[in-house]
Amino acid sequence: MSDVPARLTERRTESGDEAQRLLHAAYGQRFRAVDRPGGGKYRMRRFDADSFAYNEMALPAHLEFTKEPHDSLVVVSVDAGRAQRSSEGEHGRFAAGDVFVGHVPGRPCSGFTTDVYAAAVTLGADLLARAAAIVDPRRGRPLRFTSLTPVDRQRAAHWERLRGHAAGVAELGDEAGPLLIGPLARLLAGTALQVFPNTHVGQEPSRVDTRDTGTSVTARALAYIDAHAHTDIGLADIAAAARVTPRALQYAFRRHLDTTPLSHLRRVRLASVHAELKAADPLRGDTVTRIAARWGFLHPSRFSAVYRAEYGCSPRVTLHG
Repeated sequence: MSDVPARLTERRTESGDEAQRLLHAAYGQRFRAVDRPGGGKYRMRRFDADSFAYNEMALPAHLEFTKEPHDSLVVVSVDAGRAQRSSEGEHGRFAAGDVFVGHVPGRPCSGFTTDVYAAAVTLGADLLARAAAIVDPRRGRPLRFTSLTPVDRQRAAHWERLRGHAAGVAELGDEAGPLLIGPLARLLAGTALQVFPNTHVGQEPSRVDTRDTGTSVTARALAYIDAHAHTDIGLADIAAAARVTPRALQYAFRRHLDTTPLSHLRRVRLASVHAELKAADPLRGDTVTRIAARWGFLHPSRFSAVYRAEYGCSPRVTLHG
């Protein structure tokens, strides 16, 4: 992931022309306001983390748009209003509660929104490519999304839960560190591949992925995790260090350690939080929330439950003990 700091910006305006300029800057789309809002305010709140962006929009007007081909994937969640989107003969109409692909990489699109309140997640080409390589390590085919809508309602609901998590990280703004942003970016990309039909999901594991790779693989992976747990690493990074495919690494961990690489990484980071809490001083302003977030644990209640299960007491007791 990039070292560029995350940024949270918010703009409000009653000017349709200004709103069109802001939308064009965010998405590269050409917008045209057909109806001006009757006293309504446009609002755009954007969290930009370089490899992905999270944007919440209130657009109280009828807006038409066109977009030239681009490498990014944009997933839109409609909370109110309605939208229509067309791309190379594929059309979709969407209303409150719907989730859809607003922009497919490499394809032009057009459409409109009417009095819409929506959230949009933009995923960069490199991020998608890394996620696709984990799903299909053979990397022999280009990634292509084949439908605007989710595979089923359950996966749409799963995306919405993840979108809520992304909103929580976005609220932190520039305080969201790489151990929050990096895993979230990879999770968003991987989930998009599971939610929206594409050419990579559903492939059977290859023989090289399923064969017993031996304890040397897990040993290399464990050493890499211990040395790099404080940095933004993911499954692909650990697999590369172990010199196997991500799938092969997952098989090796299940066979020899009865866990997964990322579960072990979380446990190592939890141990680091525990060590920092023991050494911290509340009088210096050290808090459980800040220390936990520094190691990638965002939600205080979930973190407390995990911590208590591992150490038999609350993190607050450790901090003040």
